[in-house]
Amino acid sequence: EFTRLKRSFTLFDQFDQQYFLYQKIKHFRGLPDAQLVIGDDQTGRWAQSEELMMWLNKVSEEALDPHVLEKAPDPEVRALARCFLKYQELLNENNCLDFSGIQYEALLLLRRHPDVLAQLRDKITYLMVDEYQDTNTIQEKILLLLAGSRNNICVVGDDDQGLYRFRGATIRNILEFPQHFPTNSCTQVRLAVNYRSHPGIIAFYTAWMERLNWEEHGKTFRFPKKILPREDSFPEVPAVV
Repeated sequence: EFTRLKRSFTLFDQFDQQYFLYQKIKHFRGLPDAQLVIGDDQTGRWAQSEELMMWLNKVSEEALDPHVLEKAPDPEVRALARCFLKYQELLNENNCLDFSGIQYEALLLLRRHPDVLAQLRDKITYLMVDEYQDTNTIQEKILLLLAGSRNNICVVGDDDQGLYRFRGATIRNILEFPQHFPTNSCTQVRLAVNYRSHPGIIAFYTAWMERLNWEEHGKTFRFPKKILPREDSFPEVPAVV
């Protein structure tokens, strides 16, 4: 009762979402500068729906405010805002929800209804999130809302294993996690022993990663680290091709 959804709403998987956009593409084609987002009409409805889906999900996963995007200086961003607002309108009319929208609706729920947020916080003693390098912006916003000012959250991850960028994940979440808290209040524990791999694999990996440049615009996008093999006797065999 706290959301826009009515009973028996339809939940889209990725194909359902794209097919929905494919069916409704004329609603987007008529928007000002829509081609800057979805491409030229000559590319076809299916290709346009795929491009549109990617950008709409990006807005949801980054928890962007379409009304702020509407005021951007770039015509492409303003066009994306119009597309997103039209998409939300169509979802409402058809009582539908997509996968990214599950998180988007959850964030809106927690922001707009402090009583609901308070009830959830009361049920949670501690939060622990594994594979934190694979979280996206909206997931982090939800987690930090649930944690509130209690600082009862622990995250675990490896910035060298970011695998879900295609789904909006960003390693910045784990790299910048301590910045959400007062200085020196976030304890960092380094887990530097690799219990899985042969020392030859670890040496190769270390040399490979150290050759790359992790600096960009004055920021470092990798924690300084030295990974060690476990203490054990290993066979004298080639471990890396």
